[in-house]
Amino acid sequence: MPTPTCCRTLLAHSPSAEVARCTCGHIHLSLGPMTIRMDEDTLHAVWHTMGDALRALASPPAAPPEPAIAGRWKQ
Repeated sequence: MPTPTCCRTLLAHSPSAEVARCTCGHIHLSLGPMTIRMDEDTLHAVWHTMGDALRALASPPAAPPEPAIAGRWKQ
């Protein structure tokens, strides 16, 4: 029996990124040559994290920046 084929619907795109929803339920976030597959809840969490980063970039730091430590994010 053949495996069912997924089909993507484009939700948004720009010169640097593209977001599509797959019929299997995944969201595909493409940034240049890289595509990250996630569920909708994870997309919302990434959106909030990116918003936090943009707000931090827009305001001058009140204290020296915290060093980035690998392994602090949850997959």
